[in-house]
Amino acid sequence: MANKSVFYKKKVALNLMVRLYLIWVICSFFFNYASAQDKKQNKPLVAYLNEDKSHFIKFSGYGQFWARYTQLNPGSKVNESLTKSTADLSLRRLRMKMIIYPIDNLTLVFQGGTTNLTYLNDNESAFDLLDAFGEYKFSGKLSLGAGRSNWKGLTRFASGPTATLLYDVPFLDLGNVNRTDLTLRNLNIFAKGQFGRLDYRVILAKPYVPLTSKPVQNVSGFNNLSAKPNLSAYLKWQFFEKESNAGPTSAGSYLGKKKVLAVGIGAELQKDLLWHLAGTDTVLNDMKLYSADVFFDAPINLQKGTSFNIYAAVFHHDYGPGYIRNLGINNISDGLDAATASFNGAGNSYPVVGTGNSLIFQTGFTLPYFDQQEKKARLMPAVAIQYSKFERLSDPMFTYDLGLSLLLRDHASKFVFNAQSRPIYRLQGTELKVSERKMMFVLMYHINID
Repeated sequence: MANKSVFYKKKVALNLMVRLYLIWVICSFFFNYASAQDKKQNKPLVAYLNEDKSHFIKFSGYGQFWARYTQLNPGSKVNESLTKSTADLSLRRLRMKMIIYPIDNLTLVFQGGTTNLTYLNDNESAFDLLDAFGEYKFSGKLSLGAGRSNWKGLTRFASGPTATLLYDVPFLDLGNVNRTDLTLRNLNIFAKGQFGRLDYRVILAKPYVPLTSKPVQNVSGFNNLSAKPNLSAYLKWQFFEKESNAGPTSAGSYLGKKKVLAVGIGAELQKDLLWHLAGTDTVLNDMKLYSADVFFDAPINLQKGTSFNIYAAVFHHDYGPGYIRNLGINNISDGLDAATASFNGAGNSYPVVGTGNSLIFQTGFTLPYFDQQEKKARLMPAVAIQYSKFERLSDPMFTYDLGLSLLLRDHASKFVFNAQSRPIYRLQGTELKVSERKMMFVLMYHINID
């Protein structure tokens, strides 16, 4: 019965997305026909609903494709075979979005897609409905929205990636992904706006019941009790040009098209989310997360296409005693040999988030256009680090990423090569210490459809 239910849900989601795609094609046809005499080129996929073009339906999407070589963690299995390293192709993300402006000040957003599709997904892949929410804008100072969305607080990149400096946002920003949410989405209500240079967002979410564990001695884990509301907020002060707050995500790089300096603070709180044993007593733990960050992006020489970008953030995470989450993005390993396994777990997992303090830092710059006449292709080298002092680990957790992007059409069409080094932790006596390091190499192609 469970398999039938899952199949039915996938079938409903797939049928919905097929219908949305057909609407997209039909609307695009009529739009292109109506604007055939217009001299302007490269118009977006828009179907206007009134004569003054203030009400319309807009379609967009993007895809991210990975070619990857990974040195797997000790004891990792792929299809029941112990494997030290592997090469694979995967569909990291595929998204299709429809935004509707049916009346003045009202916005409806629907988005579907699939995530982390690898060759281990040998069944029919789900094309899920990710976002379905509405938003009403009372003024530039206040908009209210509700539905299923990735509106989140805490930090600049908590809502996920867009126009990233490397191949993804810092994974620490995604620390609770698929724990208290589904692909960063929750049923929530949100308020947002700007007062002069102050940009704010406040979100109240009803989180999903996370993957749970039985309480253990002195190590906090998610419980299976009724989930309390999740409250998050993020405030930022913008010193130069203002950034758009039309959507939940924030740009990782403007490639020098804007001069932006934004300083932000954020928090995320949820009561009684975790538990642990203290002797024979079961103790409930609140989740309390705090952050402060700074983002700077500016042109060096706008005509040549050179620019500079920097982002830094500090975090204090309190999940209760000893909490650690090993996170493996787009993990290719589906099994683990307990006799040879490390603390990291299977595949490319490593301790990304936990009770303790963390610093993330990333910076990059764009080189001059290859062709100063066409002003299209250029390179963007970048580097990123995460340094964390987690309560449970004896050695600091340190990762670094080295990246090089070939920007064919800015962020709309680009190749990104990324090399990541991560630590492997093993129990040495009574302490968890770094025993070795492993690498992962990713070549990603990103394409926007808009």
